[in-house]
Amino acid sequence: MRIVTVLLAGLPWVAPLLAEVESGHARAGLRSGLSSYRPGRPLPVAIRMVVDPGWHSYWVNPGEGGMPLKAVWTLPAGWRVGDLKQPVPRRFMTGALPGFGYEGEVVFLTELLPPADAAGVADCKVKLSWLTCSDDACVPGKVELALTVPQGDGAAGVDAPEIDAAAAKIPVALEGLALELVEQGATLRFLLRGPAGFDPSDCDVFVATPQVVNPADRTSFVREGEVWIAEFRKNEYAADPVSLVDVVLAGGKLVRPVAVTWRREK
Repeated sequence: MRIVTVLLAGLPWVAPLLAEVESGHARAGLRSGLSSYRPGRPLPVAIRMVVDPGWHSYWVNPGEGGMPLKAVWTLPAGWRVGDLKQPVPRRFMTGALPGFGYEGEVVFLTELLPPADAAGVADCKVKLSWLTCSDDACVPGKVELALTVPQGDGAAGVDAPEIDAAAAKIPVALEGLALELVEQGATLRFLLRGPAGFDPSDCDVFVATPQVVNPADRTSFVREGEVWIAEFRKNEYAADPVSLVDVVLAGGKLVRPVAVTWRREK
């Protein structure tokens, strides 16, 4: 693999290379939402991944088997990276194993956070690793990518529209939405309370926390009074009481995907 940075003489900023790198049965590349960064201000970054036809990659909860995308960044001194934000997955079967992930193009988002005293050109690197599977085999992928961004006024870059479109597919918190989890033996009851007009009855329901629910289960929320209730079988590997669960709702009457978290009180 060779990564090239092109310097354009006479221009006030450095254009990052947008080439994508192939590995296994997918290719990946970086996108910057800004043509330059401002010290102390977040720099939106996208990881665009394209999986070969007939293959799939995996979500943060891969289901039974699989491995989600892993990103390890090397950044200038004082810089930090935010959480890796993943869009709503698809359901699929790999042989007899149920899973969650992506087919074709998928865009992951994060933010790079320069310190208030950042200066000069920032060389940002990331090592990505993933697993792609078909009905017959699984093949790991591993690439190294680089993004070079100069200090400047933080103006939108040419990839800003692509990043904005990807952001609309990322689950977000919904004000007034609360989740409660009740364990009843091998059954997990999810209780949702939402704002006025909230109706998740025809939404797709995904549990983002691995090894909490049985990945083969598909369920929907049913209204009981002021509460919406859905039930899953507890995952066979979840021996202890569940302490944390993230749930994603998508489709149906929702304008965009939403995410809600429950934590057991200590």
